[in-house]
Amino acid sequence: MAIRRHHLIEEAKAELDLAYEEVKRAEHAVMELEFEYNERLRDIPQSSPDQATLIAEKEQKQEAHTLDALYEMQNETAQRFALVSAAFAIVSSVPDEDMSLDLIKRILFRRDFLRRNKMEVDKHIRGFHRGLRDYMRKESSPESDSKVRESWTEIERMTALQAKDAKAA
Repeated sequence: MAIRRHHLIEEAKAELDLAYEEVKRAEHAVMELEFEYNERLRDIPQSSPDQATLIAEKEQKQEAHTLDALYEMQNETAQRFALVSAAFAIVSSVPDEDMSLDLIKRILFRRDFLRRNKMEVDKHIRGFHRGLRDYMRKESSPESDSKVRESWTEIERMTALQAKDAKAA
Protein backbone atom coordinates (compact mmCIF):
# COMPACT_ATOMS: atom_id res chain seq x y z
CA MET A 1 0.00 0.00 0.00
CA ALA A 2 1.46 3.34 -1.08
CA ILE A 3 1.44 6.25 1.31
CA ARG A 4 -0.28 9.17 -0.34
CA ARG A 5 1.36 12.46 0.48
CA HIS A 6 -0.80 15.52 0.71
CA HIS A 7 1.38 18.22 -0.77
CA LEU A 8 -1.02 21.06 -0.02
CA ILE A 9 -0.94 20.26 3.71
CA GLU A 10 2.83 19.80 3.61
CA GLU A 11 3.20 23.18 1.91
CA ALA A 12 0.93 24.90 4.46
CA LYS A 13 2.85 23.27 7.32
CA ALA A 14 6.19 24.32 5.82
CA GLU A 15 4.93 27.92 5.55
CA LEU A 16 3.84 27.81 9.19
CA ASP A 17 7.21 26.42 10.26
CA LEU A 18 9.04 29.16 8.35
CA ALA A 19 6.85 31.87 9.87
CA TYR A 20 7.42 30.43 13.35
CA GLU A 21 11.19 30.38 12.82
CA GLU A 22 11.18 33.95 11.54
CA VAL A 23 9.21 35.14 14.59
CA LYS A 24 11.51 33.23 16.91
CA ARG A 25 14.59 34.72 15.25
CA ALA A 26 13.21 38.27 15.49
CA GLU A 27 12.13 37.84 19.11
CA HIS A 28 15.59 36.57 19.99
CA ALA A 29 17.21 39.56 18.26
CA VAL A 30 14.89 41.99 20.09
CA MET A 31 15.73 40.37 23.42
CA GLU A 32 19.45 40.59 22.66
CA LEU A 33 19.04 44.31 21.94
CA GLU A 34 17.13 44.72 25.18
CA PHE A 35 19.91 43.05 27.14
CA GLU A 36 22.66 44.97 25.34
CA TYR A 37 21.04 48.36 25.84
CA ASN A 38 20.11 47.65 29.47
CA GLU A 39 23.79 46.95 30.11
CA ARG A 40 24.77 50.20 28.45
CA LEU A 41 22.06 52.18 30.27
CA ARG A 42 23.23 50.95 33.66
CA ASP A 43 26.27 53.24 33.52
CA ILE A 44 24.33 56.38 32.45
CA PRO A 45 22.50 58.54 35.00
CA GLN A 46 18.69 58.41 34.63
CA SER A 47 18.22 62.12 34.00
CA SER A 48 20.96 62.25 31.37
CA PRO A 49 19.96 63.14 27.79
CA ASP A 50 22.26 60.29 26.72
CA GLN A 51 19.87 57.85 28.35
CA ALA A 52 16.89 59.11 26.31
CA THR A 53 18.98 58.97 23.15
CA LEU A 54 20.09 55.42 23.90
CA ILE A 55 16.53 54.28 24.66
CA ALA A 56 15.28 55.81 21.38
CA GLU A 57 18.09 54.09 19.50
CA LYS A 58 17.22 50.73 21.10
CA GLU A 59 13.52 51.09 20.29
CA GLN A 60 14.30 52.05 16.70
CA LYS A 61 16.49 48.98 16.26
CA GLN A 62 13.86 46.76 17.86
CA GLU A 63 11.11 48.14 15.62
CA ALA A 64 13.25 47.35 12.57
CA HIS A 65 12.61 43.67 13.30
CA THR A 66 8.90 44.25 12.48
CA LEU A 67 7.59 41.87 15.12
CA ASP A 68 3.98 42.98 14.66
CA ALA A 69 4.10 42.16 10.95
CA LEU A 70 5.80 38.84 11.68
CA TYR A 71 3.15 37.94 14.27
CA GLU A 72 0.45 38.73 11.70
CA MET A 73 2.21 36.58 9.10
CA GLN A 74 2.50 33.73 11.61
CA ASN A 75 -1.20 34.06 12.46
CA GLU A 76 -2.17 33.97 8.77
CA THR A 77 -0.05 30.88 8.09
CA ALA A 78 -1.48 29.15 11.17
CA GLN A 79 -4.99 29.91 9.97
CA ARG A 80 -4.20 28.62 6.48
CA PHE A 81 -2.74 25.41 7.88
CA ALA A 82 -5.75 24.93 10.14
CA LEU A 83 -8.23 25.44 7.31
CA VAL A 84 -6.39 23.18 4.88
CA SER A 85 -6.11 20.50 7.57
CA ALA A 86 -9.77 20.80 8.51
CA ALA A 87 -10.89 20.54 4.89
CA PHE A 88 -8.69 17.48 4.34
CA ALA A 89 -9.99 15.89 7.55
CA ILE A 90 -13.59 16.46 6.50
CA VAL A 91 -13.08 14.99 3.03
CA SER A 92 -11.30 11.95 4.43
CA SER A 93 -13.62 11.27 7.36
CA VAL A 94 -17.15 12.30 6.35
CA PRO A 95 -18.54 9.69 3.95
CA ASP A 96 -21.66 11.63 2.96
CA GLU A 97 -20.65 14.00 0.16
CA ASP A 98 -23.38 16.59 0.78
CA MET A 99 -22.56 16.74 4.49
CA SER A 100 -18.87 16.97 3.73
CA LEU A 101 -19.39 19.82 1.27
CA ASP A 102 -21.63 21.64 3.74
CA LEU A 103 -19.10 21.33 6.56
CA ILE A 104 -16.29 22.69 4.42
CA LYS A 105 -18.44 25.64 3.34
CA ARG A 106 -19.39 26.36 6.94
CA ILE A 107 -15.80 26.52 8.17
CA LEU A 108 -14.64 28.68 5.28
CA PHE A 109 -17.46 31.09 4.51
CA ARG A 110 -19.97 33.30 6.26
CA ARG A 111 -23.65 32.86 5.39
CA ASP A 112 -24.04 36.28 3.80
CA PHE A 113 -21.04 35.66 1.54
CA LEU A 114 -22.36 32.19 0.63
CA ARG A 115 -25.76 33.61 -0.35
CA ARG A 116 -24.17 36.16 -2.67
CA ASN A 117 -21.61 33.74 -4.17
CA LYS A 118 -23.34 30.35 -3.87
CA MET A 119 -22.71 29.04 -7.38
CA GLU A 120 -19.03 29.95 -7.47
CA VAL A 121 -18.38 28.71 -3.92
CA ASP A 122 -20.20 25.44 -4.61
CA LYS A 123 -18.26 24.95 -7.84
CA HIS A 124 -14.85 25.33 -6.18
CA ILE A 125 -15.71 23.40 -3.02
CA ARG A 126 -17.11 20.54 -5.11
CA GLY A 127 -14.01 20.59 -7.34
CA PHE A 128 -11.73 20.49 -4.30
CA HIS A 129 -13.79 17.75 -2.66
CA ARG A 130 -13.93 15.50 -5.72
CA GLY A 131 -10.31 16.12 -6.60
CA LEU A 132 -9.16 15.28 -3.10
CA ARG A 133 -11.34 12.18 -2.88
CA ASP A 134 -9.90 10.98 -6.19
CA TYR A 135 -6.40 11.80 -5.00
CA MET A 136 -6.93 9.91 -1.74
CA ARG A 137 -8.75 6.89 -3.09
CA LYS A 138 -7.83 6.46 -6.72
CA GLU A 139 -4.74 8.16 -8.03
CA SER A 140 -2.25 10.31 -6.15
CA SER A 141 -0.65 11.54 -9.36
CA PRO A 142 0.88 14.97 -9.94
CA GLU A 143 -2.14 15.75 -12.13
CA SER A 144 -4.66 14.97 -9.38
CA ASP A 145 -2.52 16.87 -6.87
CA SER A 146 -2.56 19.82 -9.27
CA LYS A 147 -6.38 19.69 -9.49
CA VAL A 148 -6.68 19.77 -5.70
CA ARG A 149 -4.21 22.67 -5.52
CA GLU A 150 -6.01 24.64 -8.26
CA SER A 151 -9.37 24.22 -6.54
CA TRP A 152 -7.91 25.23 -3.18
CA THR A 153 -6.28 28.29 -4.75
CA GLU A 154 -9.71 29.39 -5.99
CA ILE A 155 -11.20 28.75 -2.54
CA GLU A 156 -8.47 30.87 -0.95
CA ARG A 157 -9.10 33.61 -3.50
CA MET A 158 -12.75 33.61 -2.47
CA THR A 159 -11.94 33.63 1.26
CA ALA A 160 -9.67 36.61 0.63
CA LEU A 161 -12.53 38.33 -1.20
CA GLN A 162 -14.78 37.54 1.75
CA ALA A 163 -12.26 39.11 4.14
CA LYS A 164 -11.98 42.19 1.95
CA ASP A 165 -15.79 42.49 1.91
CA ALA A 166 -15.88 42.20 5.70
CA LYS A 167 -13.30 44.99 6.11
CA ALA A 168 -15.21 47.24 3.72
CA ALA A 169 -18.46 46.75 5.62
